[in-house]
Amino acid sequence: MPEHEKLKEAKIDALFDQLIANNIIISMSLVGSGYEHLTCATGVHRTPVGKHLCIDLPQGFRAAVANKTHFTLRFNFNGPDKLEYLFNTIGGQINGRDLLVPFPDYVERIQRRRNFRMPPPLDTNLLIKMGKVHAIISLINISLGGAFGVLTKHNVKDLQDSLLRVNQSLPHVGIIVPACEDWSEQVIIIQRAQVRRIEHDRENKRYRYAFEFMEIVPDELKKLTRCIYNFQRQFLKRR
Repeated sequence: MPEHEKLKEAKIDALFDQLIANNIIISMSLVGSGYEHLTCATGVHRTPVGKHLCIDLPQGFRAAVANKTHFTLRFNFNGPDKLEYLFNTIGGQINGRDLLVPFPDYVERIQRRRNFRMPPPLDTNLLIKMGKVHAIISLINISLGGAFGVLTKHNVKDLQDSLLRVNQSLPHVGIIVPACEDWSEQVIIIQRAQVRRIEHDRENKRYRYAFEFMEIVPDELKKLTRCIYNFQRQFLKRR
């Protein structure tokens, strides 16, 4: 099976029907800008000039395209088969609470499984303890395979550089998900995580870190899976 496959015509119709029926969450980004937001498809709009996918209008999109006459949108999502799908569209039309985007010429299916990233609730933290060093990472997004966040607290005096290094192994990392009206506080233990990427925000003098979860016991994986499902459900309730 090839690693990449292009779906066209009837296969796109069937895929988008599943996208709508299952309320699958989509990541939509405005190419050439920093705008990216989660959304979902709400239907298909047919006109004499072609079919359009109806996208739930994401927050801030009007402002992001206010001064643009032409723009390209990039979409990606995990399908019902848990594989990653990608497609681009040129332009779009705002119609009430929907964004109508033309059907793409093709949708690319990547024949490898990928863990879809979700933004967790505010104050979701990853806790690190390395001997006498303690640190708190405020999470920006999380998946079954890893997490990304910004270092907000540590106990190292006069730290001038990155607290962590690429490929550093971190044992017994804790993730704390705060309680809300839909669930109680959750504590998830990752047996071993590894630092995969470091970003230095020089303007704000902060470091952001990407972690890969290397070892996690089945019970903790179930808790993490349930949390991510709850994040998705909460997102859909708010839209």
